[in-house]
Amino acid sequence: MSKKKKILGIVCERSVDLKKRVKNNKLVEKDNVSILEVTCSGMIQPIMIEEAFKQGAEGVFVMGCQIGDCHYREGNKWCQERLLGTRPPNIKKTVPKEKVRGYWLAKCDYGTLIDKLNHFEKDLDALPAPEVKS
Repeated sequence: MSKKKKILGIVCERSVDLKKRVKNNKLVEKDNVSILEVTCSGMIQPIMIEEAFKQGAEGVFVMGCQIGDCHYREGNKWCQERLLGTRPPNIKKTVPKEKVRGYWLAKCDYGTLIDKLNHFEKDLDALPAPEVKS
């Protein structure tokens, strides 16, 4: 069995209710998943994702409210568009897109989040190992 990948979630505090599910900034059920909460997913900037990889994350997911249901106008839509590269600022080409996910979920969707994270971990495990530079 392979080592669990280090994953960072940058999440809207109004999306999936994580209040009782996070301890020491990690998901209780998945201790390899660190959580950084923001007021709205519209605040998530590409540089935050880039920095996560620089700091050792092996996967990053951003999570906001369901599309069309943002508490702060259109923050989730803006974040989704940034991930898709259709709204500036864009994620740099050096960021491995296959290691980034966006989830748009309601407060009650914790089970869905865990399912998505399980699939994300499998996808990360299936990626080729990075080349070792000598």
